[in-house]
Amino acid sequence: MDKFWVVTLFHFQPTEAERSKIEKTAFENFRSLGIEEYSLNEAEVDSLLGERSYSGGDLPAEVLEEVEATVLGRPGNYRYFFDSEETARAFKQAVSAFALCECQSEEKTVEDWNAEWKKHYSPIRVNDQLEIIPSWLGNHPSTSTHRILINPGMGFGTGSHETTYLCLKLFTENISSTLVSTVLDFGSGSGILGLTALKFFPESRVDFYDIDLEANKNCYQNAEINGLSNSAFRLLLPDYRSELLEKYDVVFANILESILFQEKVPLIAHIKNGGLLILSGLLRHQVPGIITAYSESGVTLKSQVEKGDWAALLFYKALA
Repeated sequence: MDKFWVVTLFHFQPTEAERSKIEKTAFENFRSLGIEEYSLNEAEVDSLLGERSYSGGDLPAEVLEEVEATVLGRPGNYRYFFDSEETARAFKQAVSAFALCECQSEEKTVEDWNAEWKKHYSPIRVNDQLEIIPSWLGNHPSTSTHRILINPGMGFGTGSHETTYLCLKLFTENISSTLVSTVLDFGSGSGILGLTALKFFPESRVDFYDIDLEANKNCYQNAEINGLSNSAFRLLLPDYRSELLEKYDVVFANILESILFQEKVPLIAHIKNGGLLILSGLLRHQVPGIITAYSESGVTLKSQVEKGDWAALLFYKALA
């Protein structure tokens, strides 16, 4: 794909319900490649941080809280990415019908995309055990035990979004000390979750499952740059869903709320007794419904973490 299209909603302050509706519309109805949200421009960031010097994920917690407090409750800009002009135009028309904001569509080239990724992404330190580093910053000195290099594909996940970060936090703080032999990364995108599992458990077997061939290509590329291309993993598309293992020690599903409801039964069925399930892609107001639905279907909530408006859940499937 040589070109892509961006629809931007300017100075927009949606309710959680409105934002959820727009996100669902973008992904389910118009196959959006990804979403970017921002509230601060470069001048505001410079003014807020002053002469303090930080790099990416090295921001101290108190500084992050200061930034979050600054942007909380203020209008922001939302960018939605698409692979065709027709789809972008249709999405813009659909959203304009109920979103009270300025809406603009523009054409970009892949070179523009790559430049944008490199401008906005820095190393992200999850904790002492894991740091996510853009592939072009491979020489970045890390103080974490493990590091994952990621070459961002269009909308496939880099660790910067809250949902991916929260999944990694749950994994490293709850699972990394447990023996893991099989992992399912359901809706794998860039493969960042499953690749992290392979970093912690090199002898494990990981199945990456996604509906998008381009996502699987991006996943394989990331396996290569992390020296994991010879590890035991498979890249599966829907036509090969029957090839999934019957049971896994760990199942990741960082996807939309509607798909989590739709896939609840098979996701739970794929967990071994004594195994763990990490769910994300959830706004805070969506969490109670997911907890109730999954808790009534055979798993127990073990941990819940939140960052900004987003949340991730860790469930346990009891031993028989």
